[in-house]
Amino acid sequence: MYKSAIAVLSIVGTVIGSGFLSGKEIVVFFSRFGILSFPCIVFACLFFYLLFIYFLQHGDKFVQKFEKSKVFCIFNLVIAIIISSAMFAGCDNGLPSVEIKWIFFIIVIFISILITRKGLSRLGKINFVLVPIMIGVLIFCIFSKINFEDKLFIANEYSIFSIFYCILYVFFNISTSILLISKLGQTLSDKQKVRVGIISALALCILLLIANFLLLQNVHAFGQDMPLIFLFEGGKLFVMRFVILLGCVTTLFSLVYTSSNCLRGLCKNDFFVVLISVFLPFAISFWGFGNIVSFLYPLSSMLSLMLLGYLFVVPLFKRAYAKIHSSGKNTK
Repeated sequence: MYKSAIAVLSIVGTVIGSGFLSGKEIVVFFSRFGILSFPCIVFACLFFYLLFIYFLQHGDKFVQKFEKSKVFCIFNLVIAIIISSAMFAGCDNGLPSVEIKWIFFIIVIFISILITRKGLSRLGKINFVLVPIMIGVLIFCIFSKINFEDKLFIANEYSIFSIFYCILYVFFNISTSILLISKLGQTLSDKQKVRVGIISALALCILLLIANFLLLQNVHAFGQDMPLIFLFEGGKLFVMRFVILLGCVTTLFSLVYTSSNCLRGLCKNDFFVVLISVFLPFAISFWGFGNIVSFLYPLSSMLSLMLLGYLFVVPLFKRAYAKIHSSGKNTK
């Protein structure tokens, strides 16, 4: 039970970062398409479930890919760095003063460095504590703001692209989690893998649906860097900023774990691993959260498509070529 809980919380904690909790990611990939975003969210979560199960059940295979394929490592590394930088930027937006920001960043960077060395066990313990708090507080804040009598944003002229962005969202998030999910799969039984896949996808579906519902009632917030945060004030604003901090650090730690493992497939120098997986995203974060989500997230989504294509499509072509080649030899 404990292993299953750790796996679910680690997977959900990776997907729910500052982009999700701020609402910016939800607006970019779902809410701007109006009520069509609801069936797209359900489809996305079904897709999440299938991919979660697949990577959990084939953990050994994909861990070996990370160890042997430099292309796989490089693609995953770039994606992890982009999203890590957004997590650092999200932390920056959620803290009230310069002094507190730097104290917080020093602590987070220190823990990130520990994760590059201690690995999955340390990450699991952190997620076991932080992720349930984050989810519970987020649900409370969203329901306290929803007015079921308000009208929802219907649609716009770009709704035809909704399914494309839905698929991009899944690929974008799953690509950063492949190594983590594969490693978790190595510790679970077959029944536990199915249970973890179902609960993880269901949790994401519920959180996406209720956050999207609130955003569709507040179209005026779409243009903000942090649409969900924009809707709150007073004590609840403070609480939501705290939630974003939790989401940022849980996702950041998972991505640091991923990027450090990718780097070890390319380079054995520990100083270089820490420099690229921790300090490079921190430097990029100064470009700003809104810019990173608006410009680098779509790029990361395209890289995710290429990564998953490399994982699934390229092997199919190789097998097809091998069959054609072998049949040609037999004919001769």
